Amino acid sequence: MTDPKTALHHLFAACWKDDALKARFMADPKAVLAENDIAVPEGLDVKVVENAHDRMHITVPARPAGYESLSDQELIEAAGGAIKCWVGHARSYL
Repeated sequence: MTDPKTALHHLFAACWKDDALKARFMADPKAVLAENDIAVPEGLDVKVVENAHDRMHITVPARPAGYESLSDQELIEAAGGAIKCWVGHARSYL
């Protein structure tokens, strides 16, 4: 069985080649994920958005339980730290 991250990368590549699949994925992500053996936990809402060369979406992580009592360092770690991303042709770190 393919791991979910690899399966998702394959799905992205398929969407780049097939506009109908991409439209269906954006309209009904749970169904398309299930078709690609990517499990979605019960009760989880899934929204798919598309980045463009001139647009990037940034997701604010959910507030961790008990965040009021976390130190600044613990909050940084809970937020995931920095990630490498591409903006157009330039690599950036968020």
